Amino acid sequence: MNNGNVMVFAVAVAAAASMVLQTTEAAEYVVGDDLGWTVPPNGAATYVEWASKYNFLVNDFLDFKFAQGEQDVTLVTKENFEICNSTDPLFQLQKPARFRFLSADTFYFICSFAGHCAQGQKVAVTFAPSASPSPSPSPSSADAPPAASLPLKFVLSRKVGFRKV
Repeated sequence: MNNGNVMVFAVAVAAAASMVLQTTEAAEYVVGDDLGWTVPPNGAATYVEWASKYNFLVNDFLDFKFAQGEQDVTLVTKENFEICNSTDPLFQLQKPARFRFLSADTFYFICSFAGHCAQGQKVAVTFAPSASPSPSPSPSSADAPPAASLPLKFVLSRKVGFRKV
């Protein structure tokens, strides 16, 4: 190989390695972007539109940012999500939280405060296997609170497919 071909080959290898790293690197998402996790001004469509902008993959992170005491984040079944029922949650957090999702599935989150879910504070997020050929876009995000400081209420003792970080 001459020097020109070696240089082209080296650039091609570097570009391919960069693409592989991008597809395996976990992305971080702030739920609602700049709005955060709150009663949305435009109702449930706000979080439906937010979730539709991204391709969530296994090992990605979701950050729920909200004012403590004014919101919570509650994981529920699909059935309870559809009717805004928080009486039998899978779990619930009273402080802002960051989660890493470890399995491909759809996860359903609501706020259990009276009327919040009915006003649109709910989001369904589907995570695809991380072997997906297209990289997951990562919006900018600020630091999340440390996991050790989060009070966690486990209501159901089954593996849900994600972990608090």
